[in-house]
Amino acid sequence: MNYRAWRVAVFAPSANNHIVFIVLFVSVLVGCGGATGNLSPENSESLDTILTILQSNYDLTSTVRILQMVVTIEDKDGKEEVRESLWYKRSLKDGDLLHIQAMGPLNEPRVIAIAARGQFLLYFANEQEAIFERLEDGVLREIFGLDLRISDVRSALFANPFLDGRTTELTIVSTGAKHVVKRLGTKENHLEEITILVRDGEPTVSQWKILDQIGNVIQQIEFSDYRDVGGVLRPHDVEIERPAEHTRVVLKIRNPEINIDINDSKFDFEPFRTESTKIRTLQK
Repeated sequence: MNYRAWRVAVFAPSANNHIVFIVLFVSVLVGCGGATGNLSPENSESLDTILTILQSNYDLTSTVRILQMVVTIEDKDGKEEVRESLWYKRSLKDGDLLHIQAMGPLNEPRVIAIAARGQFLLYFANEQEAIFERLEDGVLREIFGLDLRISDVRSALFANPFLDGRTTELTIVSTGAKHVVKRLGTKENHLEEITILVRDGEPTVSQWKILDQIGNVIQQIEFSDYRDVGGVLRPHDVEIERPAEHTRVVLKIRNPEINIDINDSKFDFEPFRTESTKIRTLQK
């Protein structure tokens, strides 16, 4: 990934300012199969149990609403903070639906992102401008300047790296309640280390590292402050760090709600595609 300029000036429609949404896209948008690889029967059974419970927690969550979220971004140029809100819904008809808002000083929406039904909209309220494209990995890379996969979004929101379906050829090392699962990364010579803590039979992902071929950390995500939300343990603090770019992002999530009714209209594009809105497309 190339995080480029980490500024949160959401008042101008510059590609460098879209990072506020990436933090969340990497903090929603496939299921888990059984674990295979060179594992002992005991380790294989332990890992299968962990993956099954993590998958079950995802399956039990059909909607997520976060009205209070503070995103703090630190880089070599300083520190910025922005408030955001998020709505997520898993629809039998339309698949994953996502709506994110970055708020201004008077709690008014300044930038809105919607990913739904195979389309992606990024709307700038003050400028009445929007980017409207197909929802594809390549489009996300083009807009945000990041090597971002759509599946990474879902994995980070639900604190479950295995939602991308890569659950084969895993290894696991267990020490008491701590389990470290390793797998090959999505890029050549990359390795992922996923630390899982199991307490009272309930597994939670505490850390997700991506390492290069010599063991340097490319990206590290830490999930902490797990609390019960509607019967499912969810992290309330998420920290993303990329040492090479000297960047650190902290999400403080407050009062999340799951499995509440969210009308599909929340994910409609038409209210932001009016005659007064300038629609921009990416250069092909």
